[in-house]
Amino acid sequence: MPQILVTRPIDQALRFAKDLENAGVKPEKILIDPILQINALDVTFDFSNVRGILITSKNALRHLPAGLIECGFPAYCVGSSTTRLACECGLVAKNMGKTAKELANALAKISPKGLLVHVRGSFTTIDFSNHFLGTELKIKNLITYHQTEQPLKPETQNLLQAGRDVVVPLFSTRSAQSFCKMKYSWTRHTAVVISENVAKYCEKAGFGQIIVSLQPDARSMLEAIVPLMRIKID
Repeated sequence: MPQILVTRPIDQALRFAKDLENAGVKPEKILIDPILQINALDVTFDFSNVRGILITSKNALRHLPAGLIECGFPAYCVGSSTTRLACECGLVAKNMGKTAKELANALAKISPKGLLVHVRGSFTTIDFSNHFLGTELKIKNLITYHQTEQPLKPETQNLLQAGRDVVVPLFSTRSAQSFCKMKYSWTRHTAVVISENVAKYCEKAGFGQIIVSLQPDARSMLEAIVPLMRIKID
């Protein structure tokens, strides 16, 4: 029977582990060991000229500067759940796509006027400020948190070295980069990934099986993992 190794930042890992349990996975088969720690930064920014913000992750909303909470700015978001959370923060949020690339394409089409601010971590899939450099879109980065790598716990290291089947959900290119550069033999392990971009890192690392979720969201990741567990258990 395989083990599921959840490496998301701790708050997200706990929520995903609870979703796995609700879907029928036994708690003892879930190991939580975040490979990234989210560290907030103390930032200041003049929002007087801002006309909208870009939100590409829930972590950005959890580290939203006080000047943006309940401000009523338009928020151009990635993903339906992130959009809902942005609304709860008092933003006029709109879901512009399922990925950062889809958001970039949508922004190019609608070309919002005025200064936009991308609230983000130190690592991001697309640097929108550079992406739209030389265009009519004016975008500045506001980095409000770091995604800091953490070493795996000895328990996790032993599990990966033992050669037992481990199912590893990977939700971002950042976590995949950190995880896949570790010197383990991945041939007996399965990666369930949120996108083809993440899959590329797993292919290079040599995972024995790589499953790409149908949609780039937590629900689709869950739907990809649970049948896999049932097949293995049967």
